[in-house]
Amino acid sequence: MRVLFKPVLLCVMTLAVAVSPAAAAAEDADLAKAAQKSNNPVSDAWLLITQNDLTFIDGDATSGTEVRERLSFQPVLPVPIFDGEWNLVTRPVFQFYDAPLDGDLGAADPFGDRTAGMGDTVLFSLLAPNRDDGFIWGVGPTFIFPTATDDVLGQEKWQAGPAALLVNLGTEHGGWGWNHFNIGVLAQHWWDFDGDDDRPDTSQTDIQYFINWRKNETQLIGMTPNIQIDWEKDGSDRFSIPIGLGTIGFIKVGNTPVRWGLEFQYYVMQPDPAGPLINLKAFIAPVKANPFK
Repeated sequence: MRVLFKPVLLCVMTLAVAVSPAAAAAEDADLAKAAQKSNNPVSDAWLLITQNDLTFIDGDATSGTEVRERLSFQPVLPVPIFDGEWNLVTRPVFQFYDAPLDGDLGAADPFGDRTAGMGDTVLFSLLAPNRDDGFIWGVGPTFIFPTATDDVLGQEKWQAGPAALLVNLGTEHGGWGWNHFNIGVLAQHWWDFDGDDDRPDTSQTDIQYFINWRKNETQLIGMTPNIQIDWEKDGSDRFSIPIGLGTIGFIKVGNTPVRWGLEFQYYVMQPDPAGPLINLKAFIAPVKANPFK
């Protein structure tokens, strides 16, 4: 397996060590403001997110626990509109896999080999009010493009549907009231409208929920997993549902604010005959000034 996870994890751990003087970071008003903006998925700040997911897969179809690695680049690129009162936020997700899958879709043992390459590309846009705390919402379209370099790494379907965000961003930290948490959900759904007729139709939902306690002005503790629902399957096989625990921090590297995170996720429900059991997520996200402001 190509271990892409190690360099991303090393970067995050280096940042985590540097973040240890949290009191000093909290006193920096500019850093706290940048951290608050980065907590908001539809703020006017640009976030250049690089994320690695190391997923352990198990089930009756596998001979043992298999490991899938996904490295994704998902920049958040808002453009202020209507005199800066609103943001039009565009977020492409480019995905690269090292997967425990045979390159032949019809292989007798689908987990008999490994395949590495680019997966399908996701693109969504949200129109949202430009604010950084309190109740925030956004709506827009979302798309999946069949960009996978190998059949087993994608669905070979052009897909589209709606996306919506609902979130309440707290302004206090260190306590346990409602305003000491960031709580929200980003939901997307896709139906296929074109593509390879030999591949199955798609109707699928991705729901990222986040529940984070604001430890201080720059650090969060909580979870940000993704629930996945495949409506083309039956019963409980439709659902992949994780819970998690992790931390998100913030630091300046030179003059650049950088958001970082580590999270352990466990799947309380997964499809048969094979599905995800555990996911380890690590990300780094430099925050850049918006060139359109």
